[in-house]
Amino acid sequence: MIANYPVIHHCALLFKGFTDYDSGAWLPSSQHVRAAKGFAMIRSHLIPPGLWSLICGLLMLMCLDGQVALGQESSSPVTPAASATPSNLPELTQPTVEQLAERLRALEVMNQNLTVQMERMTREHNSQFSQLLDRFETRFGANANTEDAELSGDGASAAGSESPVPDYMDGVFSPYPPASNFPGVSKSGRKPLVASFGPGFLLRTEDERFGLQIHYESQVEGRLWGQLDQVPANSGIYLPRQRFFFNGNITKWIEYELAINRGLGNINLLNAYLNFHFDDRFELRIGRFFTPMLYDQYAISNYWLLTPERSIFTTNLSLNRQIGAMAWGYLFDKRLDYAAGVFNGSRNSFENLNNTLDFVGYINTRPFQNAEKLKFARFLNIGSSVAFGFQDEAPSPATFRVGAGSPDTNIPSTATVPFLILNSGVRERGDRLIGSSHLAYYFRSLSLLGEVQYGYGGYVASSSSRASTSVPFSGFYVAGGYFLTGEHVERRTRVKPLRPLLPTSDDQKRGIGAWELTGRVSQLRIGESIFTSGLADPKLWSNSAITTEVGMNWYLNEYMKIYMFWLHADYGKPVQYRPGSFQKTSDLLWLRAQLYF
Repeated sequence: MIANYPVIHHCALLFKGFTDYDSGAWLPSSQHVRAAKGFAMIRSHLIPPGLWSLICGLLMLMCLDGQVALGQESSSPVTPAASATPSNLPELTQPTVEQLAERLRALEVMNQNLTVQMERMTREHNSQFSQLLDRFETRFGANANTEDAELSGDGASAAGSESPVPDYMDGVFSPYPPASNFPGVSKSGRKPLVASFGPGFLLRTEDERFGLQIHYESQVEGRLWGQLDQVPANSGIYLPRQRFFFNGNITKWIEYELAINRGLGNINLLNAYLNFHFDDRFELRIGRFFTPMLYDQYAISNYWLLTPERSIFTTNLSLNRQIGAMAWGYLFDKRLDYAAGVFNGSRNSFENLNNTLDFVGYINTRPFQNAEKLKFARFLNIGSSVAFGFQDEAPSPATFRVGAGSPDTNIPSTATVPFLILNSGVRERGDRLIGSSHLAYYFRSLSLLGEVQYGYGGYVASSSSRASTSVPFSGFYVAGGYFLTGEHVERRTRVKPLRPLLPTSDDQKRGIGAWELTGRVSQLRIGESIFTSGLADPKLWSNSAITTEVGMNWYLNEYMKIYMFWLHADYGKPVQYRPGSFQKTSDLLWLRAQLYF
């Protein structure tokens, strides 16, 4: 046991040498300079500082533990022969309680010092490692660029990565653009995304400067017409709308939307536009989108309509979607909405079919929106819209229908009943004016909407005709809805049932969903000149139609809606529903299921 003392002393000296060398306090006069210095150099390259500090601490604990153990062993009984010691060795004595306590305190202080030293050395190690990586990337990255330039033989300078040859597809196919191109972005050139749902699937960066939102609309319906032998109209099951919407923002000021649609018989580009959102008071939209025309088209998306489709005037004569540029926004604490722009003029079109542009303007105001004493009138909307321009193109629509969707240049759809078809060869030529004045009122569970619509359009019987005939249009609709289950509305938008049939979250209580009783009367009248000018056959068709719709909207949750309607159409005079057969009225039993998120 006595022989262990030199070992302990030697280990302590070595440990002190290793530690002092790391801290820069190595004393050359020490007898362990060479061994400790060499070992420390090897250790510095192979063992991380944090791990080395832990090893040193364990060695010290072992040494101290050995000293305590020696003291304990010396107190045990020994024989006279074993107790004999040389005169030159110190006499072993049993440590007192005070000495042990002092050693423990010294051990605690040493552990604290080791902890501080380990943290400091870990920080230094991380910093040195980062600098080493940077030097490595700089050195070998530059060499790689130089080698690529030399191997390419295109005359590029070997001094760096710049090239005099323009790359017209720069960055298009590269998943890792250079970080230097994007200040403030991570070295990988990418920003982390945050994903969420409701409504739609949303991907965006944490700073909300970039985002993509995906929506889907699906409508599946069944139509049962009273006349089962109509031609070309038929009863059946249809897919009126299957749409995907991709919208979002690139920076906080540039917004976009791309939408594709499978309609009644075709697949096309629905919306495609950029919106520069400088301020809520002034925004600029460019591309293809809904023209700001007629309240039930511009202010109400088809997902939130009271009835399955818009009014008969809107579905036949509205401008629908066009390519153009529009300034729009909200003024006076958002009590006034406005929109004004120029468009290519052709209804529901992609290309401009003549050399002129149409002007379209819209205004809507809520005069009592902030009136505390007139809370019942806060959501009263009053406004007007107008469109004017010169047309010279094939007529759109060439067929006027009931139960239809948007204006279409095709022959009558198999899902709708025509009441007026223009003669072959008729062309739309001349000035066109379409306008309206609207009123909409929302209070608690009640929705009331009304609009007076008017206008005229120029037509010729054939493309060779010079003088055009001005044909007047007029119409109106009055619609209402009331939630029997107590839901409140401030405008026509997404409805979240108080007790959904199919809850979308755990905090919702299951119930019967939201039930809304709705109805509408709608009329379209076209001037008699449509017949007197040889534009349509008065023996086959009527220049007026009025529809009455009564039904129920059932909201299973905020994403699922079912329309259950009966539509009755009354024509100004009997119309042909099949060759040789005429009808004065039409009836439709209409059932539609809609999903939109």
